[in-house]
Amino acid sequence: MQYILGTCNFMGLELAVNPSVLVPRPETEQLVEQAIKSLNSPSFVQRGDRGVFNILDIGTGSGNIAIALAKFVPGSHIVSVDISPQALELARTNANKHKVENQIQFVQDDILVVNRSPWASDCNKGLFDLIISNPPYIPSDQLKNLPLDVQQEPSLALDGGKDGLNFYRIVIKYTPPLLRTGACLMMEFGDGQADAIKKLFEDQRAFSNLEIIQDLAGRDRIIKAFL
Repeated sequence: MQYILGTCNFMGLELAVNPSVLVPRPETEQLVEQAIKSLNSPSFVQRGDRGVFNILDIGTGSGNIAIALAKFVPGSHIVSVDISPQALELARTNANKHKVENQIQFVQDDILVVNRSPWASDCNKGLFDLIISNPPYIPSDQLKNLPLDVQQEPSLALDGGKDGLNFYRIVIKYTPPLLRTGACLMMEFGDGQADAIKKLFEDQRAFSNLEIIQDLAGRDRIIKAFL
């Protein structure tokens, strides 16, 4: 229906959507709400430049996460990465519509190719207060079993590799140098993946204070980890 209408609602913001991007879900609204809560906490506000936050949004799609954070955390600057030029074009359109284009820098890149990724470059080391992502997390062999409406969405935004965890391995391994001390990495994940993702964090050893947050249906859905 959202593709037919060409729009969706995300946290009260009307965003353009088309088949080049995933239709934002209510669970991702919770991810953004948790990010806003963390950024507004005293431990964040009292560090560095008060109320000014640098955020990395990995897999921006329609730009929903970045645009909502820009609107609701006015002192934020966001780097938004996506592999799809079509998705980035749509995200820029949405950012312009909501007048937050000056807060968001859009970057086309494949995060799985870390050795050439500008998002993981030396110039970004120690820069970010928050890294946030709703990465692809469906195991490849389960894509064919998804509901027909979901199968209309781009496979790039759904396919997480053999076990659904390809993107988590990369993000957890390579983001610690990009985060300031005390900063946060926050990601959405799929049903039944909580234990495997916690194990990836524990093996990496850079992060502490892991917190699993449930969605409105009572399912483990979001992981929050501090450096």
